[in-house]
Amino acid sequence: MKRRGRVGRQMYRILLLTLIIPIGIIGTIAAVLLLRQMNNRYEEQVKADNIRVKSILFDVTSSLYTNLEPIVSVQSYRDMFSQVDFDDHARYQYNQVINTITSLKRSTAGISTINIYTNNPVIPTDNYIINVGTTGLEEAGDVAEVAAGSGDINDPFSRYEWYRKIDPNAWDSYTCTHVPLNEYEDAFELTLVRRFNTGESENRAYVVATVSTNYLRNRLITTDNYMLASLSGEPAFFSSEYDDREKEMPDIISENTENFNYTGNMMLDGKMALTYVSSFVPYKVDKRFFVLVGDYKANDSVRDILRRFIFVMILAIAGPVISIVLYSRYFTGRVYTLREAMHRASTGDYDIIESISGDDELSDTFNDLKLTTEQIRENESKYYEARIREQELVNMQQNMEFKMLAGQINPHFLYNTLEAIRMQAIRGGDRDVATSVKYLAKIMHYVLESTGTSTSKLSDELKHVESYLQIQRLRFGEKVAWNFYISDDVDTDKYRILPLLIQPIVENAISHGLKEMDKNGHISIVAEYENRNTNGASDGEAEERQLIITINDDGKGMTEEEVMALNKSLDEKRNDSDGRGAASIGLYNIHQRIKLHYGENYGMTIRSQEGRGTSVELRLPESSE
Repeated sequence: MKRRGRVGRQMYRILLLTLIIPIGIIGTIAAVLLLRQMNNRYEEQVKADNIRVKSILFDVTSSLYTNLEPIVSVQSYRDMFSQVDFDDHARYQYNQVINTITSLKRSTAGISTINIYTNNPVIPTDNYIINVGTTGLEEAGDVAEVAAGSGDINDPFSRYEWYRKIDPNAWDSYTCTHVPLNEYEDAFELTLVRRFNTGESENRAYVVATVSTNYLRNRLITTDNYMLASLSGEPAFFSSEYDDREKEMPDIISENTENFNYTGNMMLDGKMALTYVSSFVPYKVDKRFFVLVGDYKANDSVRDILRRFIFVMILAIAGPVISIVLYSRYFTGRVYTLREAMHRASTGDYDIIESISGDDELSDTFNDLKLTTEQIRENESKYYEARIREQELVNMQQNMEFKMLAGQINPHFLYNTLEAIRMQAIRGGDRDVATSVKYLAKIMHYVLESTGTSTSKLSDELKHVESYLQIQRLRFGEKVAWNFYISDDVDTDKYRILPLLIQPIVENAISHGLKEMDKNGHISIVAEYENRNTNGASDGEAEERQLIITINDDGKGMTEEEVMALNKSLDEKRNDSDGRGAASIGLYNIHQRIKLHYGENYGMTIRSQEGRGTSVELRLPESSE
């Protein structure tokens, strides 16, 4: 009984310590990891929202820049703002500019205002075109109210807020200006200024467009996060809080900050928020934008989760401790019995272990140990068997490599044999046989060299086709003629092409196009670069330069139905036993090889007219690298 009491006291101490300390350590580590993961998750959410805002602003500014391109880039408009008289042609161009601006205003929701300012005295003032006068002290006619007071007497543009904020010699500038909303208030809006290239003339012209703040709010405010957006060195032109217009960005943002990124807690409107600040440079304009996104709920959510976690940890410790105290007396006796059994087993009396009866943890532990020992023996046996199989696989691999090496001798042997036959034909005076064997050897040599390689030079591929056509000339005589037309900008020695790509098409042209012709047939191969629209392109901006290789013949051709069916079959899954013909299978394989190697924008197109020949076009990328 005394010993059993000692075991009981040890159980109390050990079990309580082993419960509280591990759970406390694990709980602390788990709490730290949980807080870190929660912070990381909220940081990623804030960053994602910041990236979304930057993407929308980049899209809006890029669209604004490109929308002004039809106004700034037209040479006739530039000439109008620089000329010294306002004739009928100038009046026509003047009306065209106004129509373009009107159409742009109607079709673009993001533009708040758009005006053209010029100091050319012959240009009249209109709804969208403002003549600023010749000096900075003059009024601007009927639109004098848009001026922001008098300016430099030598520069009439200086009356305007947008002009005073930019470099007047810069072609493109972003700034922020106040735009009247009504009689009592105005908006501080993002402004793009683009200068017309009027040459050496003293007359200048600027197109000034502002982005609608309401349009930005509709696109940007999709979450409860706090948002600010500003230009470098200027107050914020956008805020998710309407009363925060023209608010200054935090002091962490400096004038010369590049690739700025900041993540951390920050006081925003008197409340702590998890904040992410980053910057970007807009399309084609050297001006940095700053975007701030803050989440007020992040810190509160993390603290709430931490409180719940601590409460669960307390319950997790208190419950087991109470259960252990109540269960210890019963368990102490079983532990003592186990100790006695293990002591007897240590003396070699294993029968005592086997004699333990009952379906409980002790008997299960012994059975698991026994099974574990048997499993160890079985794993050792499997390990040695695996080593034996591995060695057998190595032997088989070496044997296979030896057979492959031996198999590579046969093509070289055949090539050398053909060369010996050619030399015998030359010595025998049979030049036609010697020529045939020479070109056949070249073909076999090219095929042998291409085996196992993914690409070959375009010049080698054309030489291979030349050798094939020479053999066909010996077969059909003058019935087959050909020409190669290679554009000067196509370097056949540098451009890499899939091997054996052109010759099967030439072979198909002879077999199906020229074979049954009574008169001389002709094949031409043309290689040149062209600008082609990619799949799905809707305008010229999606064009790319492609290498176009065209194989033409003047044979019997095909009907329109046959051509449509053949082009359609190029994208259908085919095999050698589908009964559609070897030629069709060959064209299908060429088309699929091109698409698999270069991409879906490339491939083959077949054109033909009955009685007028066939043309096969291969579309390849501009560069083979």
